[in-house]
Amino acid sequence: MTRALIAVATLALAGLLAPGAAGAQESGAPSTHLLVVTGLGGGDEFADLFHAQAAAFVDAARDRWGLPASHVIWLAEDPAVDPERIRGRSTREEIEHQLTALAGRTRPDDMVLILLIGHGTGSGEESRLNLPGPDLSGADLAKWLGAFTTQTLAVVNTASASGGFVPSLSARGRVVVTATRSTREVERTHFADFFVEAFRDDGADTDKDARVSLLEAFAYARAEVERFYDRENQLLTEHAVLDDNGDGEGSAEPSTTGDGALAGRFFLAASSAAVAARANDDPELRALLEAKARIETDIAALRARKDDMTPDAYDAELERLLLELATTNRAIRAREDGS
Repeated sequence: MTRALIAVATLALAGLLAPGAAGAQESGAPSTHLLVVTGLGGGDEFADLFHAQAAAFVDAARDRWGLPASHVIWLAEDPAVDPERIRGRSTREEIEHQLTALAGRTRPDDMVLILLIGHGTGSGEESRLNLPGPDLSGADLAKWLGAFTTQTLAVVNTASASGGFVPSLSARGRVVVTATRSTREVERTHFADFFVEAFRDDGADTDKDARVSLLEAFAYARAEVERFYDRENQLLTEHAVLDDNGDGEGSAEPSTTGDGALAGRFFLAASSAAVAARANDDPELRALLEAKARIETDIAALRARKDDMTPDAYDAELERLLLELATTNRAIRAREDGS
């Protein structure tokens, strides 16, 4: 990347990190859809834990981040435990059914987050999530996700031995997070506790823009896991990784310039409720936010085409989009400061 392009990227990122620079869920911006799967507990202690983690995440998605109930699906081992929130049993067949239906009703530029909570096992390089009936493998999920041809996808597997999901699922336009870096880390994980906490509380919002990206949530959860093991004076037995550049390797320390670029733009909801309300009351602000969302979508699409372009053509188009994004961000800040 040239120095000029780096300067443009810095300018655009300064706008991206500005508080309130977000599009409303109700506007023409992409929508987020959530599928939460809790697997077999294997006993009351873990069944209760997995239920509590999933319930907290579902509640945060709906109450804090404003996802409509129709955009949230929760599958669990025993739906009777919480029939008002749980949509069905977390079998392989039901997961496939829900993903097939979701692929049919999401818009081309929507985002889909799949959160897997439970016990995992590994055999060689293959990871599986323990479910009622046959377990779920990364290969299973990769096959079903093929139905999503243009949507941005994220899979977060918080189970033990989950690292094998990275090579199985890695692809352009897709974020893959696993609680472990390999199938050999088989001890119980604590990543889910802190990943849920990242969206439930305020500590993960490091750029103070009233939103939490998947990149922020990953960094927060990974750091809190390390602190937990330090406090307990235990050997660290889980090392979370994130992959979103399609190389199938994953990174422990992603950033917005490599692994992490897509995760940094992936939000559970398009905006905080306060910003959404202001946008609905201000047509000019709403138009700016929608323009910002379109530009970010164009940048993501451009990055997906990078391998098919000459370096000069790619840099020129990226510079144009980043300048447009920076200009739009300045206009958003000016509008919000003056409102």
